[in-house]
Amino acid sequence: MLAKKYRLQIQSVLNKSGRTFRGRSFLIKAFPNSEVFNRFGVVISKKVDKKATGRNKIKRLVLDFVKSFVLSEGGKKNDILIIISPAMIKMEKADIIKELDESLRKIIKL
Repeated sequence: MLAKKYRLQIQSVLNKSGRTFRGRSFLIKAFPNSEVFNRFGVVISKKVDKKATGRNKIKRLVLDFVKSFVLSEGGKKNDILIIISPAMIKMEKADIIKELDESLRKIIKL
């Protein structure tokens, strides 16, 4: 699990506008922050999977990847919100991680 200081309180960015990047299976929104590190949040609706266990499995997969990403990346510091779309259920784990990696590198370097 991601350490608490790296977790984004999703309510704090709901009505803000920021940079947006759309992937095949997710939407990433980035907001500048005043911290010395990136913070991440994940939103998964019931449209993705009706069962909470399925949604939690996807959320753990994304946050586990983000955990390794947090330790290795520099660049601008942002609050990053990842919104999962229903297309992610049909993808394999390796494809999800590859797409997330490419997208997050683009967002953080901008």
